[in-house]
Amino acid sequence: MPSTLLLLLPLVAPARALDDAPWQQVLDRYVDEAGTVDYAAIHSRHPLDAWLVALATAPEPTEPHSRTAFWINAYNALTVDLVADNWPITSIRDLDQGQPWTTRHFTVAGQDLTLDAIERRLRAEGDPRIHAAINCASKGCPPLSRQAFAGPSLETQLQAAAARFIGFDGVKIDRSAKAAHFSRIFDWYADDFRVEGDADPAGLEGTLAEAASWAAAHAPADQAAWLRAGGYQADWQDYDWGVNAR
Repeated sequence: MPSTLLLLLPLVAPARALDDAPWQQVLDRYVDEAGTVDYAAIHSRHPLDAWLVALATAPEPTEPHSRTAFWINAYNALTVDLVADNWPITSIRDLDQGQPWTTRHFTVAGQDLTLDAIERRLRAEGDPRIHAAINCASKGCPPLSRQAFAGPSLETQLQAAAARFIGFDGVKIDRSAKAAHFSRIFDWYADDFRVEGDADPAGLEGTLAEAASWAAAHAPADQAAWLRAGGYQADWQDYDWGVNAR
């Protein structure tokens, strides 16, 4: 091609990687150590607007860990912004007849997606710790992390999220009553939480046994030993759909 024609071609700048600093600033300022969110302040100040515009056109990372971190951050930020935009509400299920995950559409990396589609994309990676990392703006969910997820630290962050989920609400143990009450997340996504090769705790079977084995793998040593030993009654907790607001 003649050099004169090359000079006439428009120059297209490569898409810039998403800067997560604005999302981290929101987590720093509006989320506390318990993972509860100041939705009222986000509603009045709109700190996520510019970042979500950038998210809409940002390139999807090609490196696997960075790609996973990208979609976790997208899911969590979109959920926080959705609740804040509609504040005040008592539950995310107040929106769209209880189905905002499948009815609301967002643009991420140039793709038209629902929250459900993003979650399915993450689940397809086959790592159940994803369920401990994404937050549905509800008290029954694993707590929202105050750290934006990042590719280089993803493994450490997922391990921390899993441990926090178990310590927070993933399982409630009552040793005096010889009972364990597991989060409904283990029941709803039972296929994701199967632990191959582990013997079922004595007296448990099916999805409750799988929940106990997975919880034990991410619990402190004493709690893990108790869960693996079995000999207790197990059931599912009632899920709290109340909004995770301060």
